[in-house]
Amino acid sequence: AFTNNVSIADTIFHTGDTNTAIRFPAADTFTVETGGSEAIRVDSSQRLLVNASSSTQAGSIDAKAQIVSSDFNAALAIRRNQNGDGGPGVLLCHSRGTSNSANVVVQNNDNLGQIRFFGADNTGSNDFAEGAAITASVDGTPGNDDMPSRLVFSTTADGAASPTERLRIDSSGNVIVNGTATGSNAKF
Repeated sequence: AFTNNVSIADTIFHTGDTNTAIRFPAADTFTVETGGSEAIRVDSSQRLLVNASSSTQAGSIDAKAQIVSSDFNAALAIRRNQNGDGGPGVLLCHSRGTSNSANVVVQNNDNLGQIRFFGADNTGSNDFAEGAAITASVDGTPGNDDMPSRLVFSTTADGAASPTERLRIDSSGNVIVNGTATGSNAKF
């Protein structure tokens, strides 16, 4: 038992399992190793890297949590066990506040969250190009427990460098294909 700080040069390991360790390989960085190989790293930019010792970008995005694998295990699984109709979820939240605890109302056309899809193209300023996106945005004026929103589906045309909106479901339930408003350019 320790009652104050403990100073370690590099590695903490169990005497009965010396190839599993917590390490401090660089300034402001720690890793977890299993079976003699690095499994998890938290680097000096506060990124969580699973099965990677350096960050990889998708387009211009340098994500704070990255999972890298050469097999089918490059996935994030979220499981909920419950005897009921609830299921797991992914929550994407946006506030105009500038601190972690600031909840400042969003405004019309603010992006609430995106799912973006990238593929390796091995050219340009990075090795991945964006192929498609699904975006949720504010579609009106938010009120107390009232968040009007729209979903936009975008794809990248052959020869283009970024996705273009192809389908929109607005806050009124209108489905708009190849346009941004109901009227003559809408097919539905």
